This record gives sequence, C-alpha cells and structure tokens, in this order.
Amino acid sequence: MTNRKKRNLIIVLTLIASMFCATFVSSFAVSQEEKDAAMKEAKDAQKATEQKREEAKAEAKKAAQATANFEEAEKKLGELQGEIEATQAQISNTMAEIEAKEKEIEVQNTALNNRLTAMYKTGNSGFVDVILNSENVEDLLSNIGMVQKILESDQDLLRKLQKDYKKLKALKAQLEEQQIALEAQQTETEELKKKYQAEADAAHAAQAQKEAEAAAMAADAAAKQAAAEAMIVEAGGQIQLAPGEYAWPTAANWELSDKYGWRICPFHGREFHNGLDVILTSGTNGSPVYAIADGVVTRASWYGGYGNCIQYATGNGISVLYGHLSGYNCSEGQFVKKGTVLGYIGSTGASTGPHLHFTVFQDGVTISPLSLY
Repeated sequence: MTNRKKRNLIIVLTLIASMFCATFVSSFAVSQEEKDAAMKEAKDAQKATEQKREEAKAEAKKAAQATANFEEAEKKLGELQGEIEATQAQISNTMAEIEAKEKEIEVQNTALNNRLTAMYKTGNSGFVDVILNSENVEDLLSNIGMVQKILESDQDLLRKLQKDYKKLKALKAQLEEQQIALEAQQTETEELKKKYQAEADAAHAAQAQKEAEAAAMAADAAAKQAAAEAMIVEAGGQIQLAPGEYAWPTAANWELSDKYGWRICPFHGREFHNGLDVILTSGTNGSPVYAIADGVVTRASWYGGYGNCIQYATGNGISVLYGHLSGYNCSEGQFVKKGTVLGYIGSTGASTGPHLHFTVFQDGVTISPLSLY
C-alpha cells in the first residue's frame, strides 16, 4: 500500500472514530438529560404528594376543631338542661309556697272578718263584757289593751302574709324569665351544635378526598421515582462518583439490597424504610464508606437498631446517616471533606447481614438518597 493510500485510510478511520465518539457523547448527554428530567419529574411528583398530604392534615385539623366545638356545645347543652330543670324545680317549689301563702292569707282574712263581724253585730257588748269582768282599773285597762292588740296582731299578720305573697309572685316571675333565657340559650346552642357537626362532616369528607388524591399521587410519584432510580442504578452501580455535587458513599460496583419506601421488614413487619441498603458485589464487610460531601460529624456512636452509626451535616438542610457499621474513622464534631473515609461496612444493630444503611434527611425529613444524584 502506497503512502498516499495509507494516509487516506488513516483520515477515513479518524473521521469514523470522530463520528462514533460524537455519537457516543451525544447519546450519553441525552441519557444524562433523560435521567435528570426523570428525577426532577419524580421530585415534583413527591412535592405535589406532600402538598396534598399537608392539605389533608389541614382538613383534619379543621375536623378536630369542629369536633371539639361540637363536644363543647354538647357539654353546654347538658349544663343548660340542668339549669333549666333546676329552675323549673324552683318555679314548682315557689308555686307551692304561693299556694300555701294564699291559703294562710285566706284563713287569716276569714278569722279577722269573723271577729269584726261579731263585734259589729254585738255593738260594744264585747267591751262591756271586758269592763264588767274586770276586777279593778288595772285589770280593765289591761283587758281593753288586750282586745286592741288581738285586732292589731290579726292585721299585722295579714299584712306580713300579703308582703310574703308579693315576694313569692316576684320570685316566680323572675324564675320564669330566667327559664325563658335559658331555653333561648339552649336553642342557640343546639343550632351551634348542628353547625359544628356539619363543619366536622365536611372537613372529614374533604380530608378523605385529599388523602385519596394524595394516595393516588403517591403511587404515581413512587412509579416515577422507581423509574428514575432504575436509570441511576443501572449506570451508577458501575461508578464510584456520581455526576453532580455529591459522591457515592461506597466503592464502585454496588447493588441495592433494599430501597427507600414501604417494605416488609424481617424485624418489624410492614414498615417505611427510610434509606437504601447498599452492598458491594464483592468484599462488602469491612469496606470503607465515604463522605458524600464536606460536612461536620454530629454522631459517631451506637444508635439503637442502626448499631454503630455515623451522622453528619453537609449544609443546605442536608444531613446523612450511615448505619450498621463495623467501626469508625471519625469522631463527633470533626469536619470532613468529600471522599473522606468515615467508617467501615458491617452488620451491627438490627441487621441480617453486612451492608451499609444509607439515609438522607432534607430539613429533618427523609428523602430518597438517589434523589441527590
């Protein structure tokens, strides 16, 4: 082959290689864009779900308040009913006293009338008898005074009875007014009770509707999240550092033995798994775990079911938890750089075998760690 032909062949091969590389780069760029778009769509779906759940919580609060108001109105009705019954009893007692007082007045009035009638019919004979039957002047004066006192006593008793009667009548009128006011309050409270019951029913219905919407949105978000994570796992399982701000916490060639979300736990049954369980295709136990970003260690100690646990804050509301470690390579309060070895994979705490439990918190709420990549 002549030099010219060789040179032409090299040029052709170079052009072909350039075209292949451009195509590969383009396809990788599109793939990355697709993964970013898929993850954004999943995050947006999750946010919409949380918003709907917050709306359901708000309706639940409304329902709780309306129920509390309903119960308060019901309690008030019971108190009013008791007051009405007590007032009615007082009215009945007062009526009995009025009737008794009327009889006393009638008896006393009859007795006085009888005395006056007798004195009228006999003229002054009553006084004459008193004079004739008196043994001396003192006895006479005493007898006359006694007759006058008897008459005055009758009149005083009658006036007192009439005064008591007026008081009882006034008390009865007051009690009747009190009963009318209590019954008006009772009617108003019954209306409030109906209103609060209607508000509680409406809020419960709205809550149920929003929870149903949230459940449907959550299912959609979970499907989108799973699709996005599948794309990331397919590529990310072969690399140590993922594109973007955060590093991956283990060496390359990792797999997920359990994902973020609802699962059947061997220890607790159905539960929400708040992180990822990561294993390596070889040499998991004792393998190092790395800081995914610069941060400050907030825990390097035993932590319940997580066993040996490391937590650190990376800023922007993000904090990370590594669980079931075999040991530590950091201490609480230490500043660590991205990629620093923090500890080593193990199987401490509530664990069925060597793996890294990897949880990410956003403003104190767990999110799927894969959403960072």
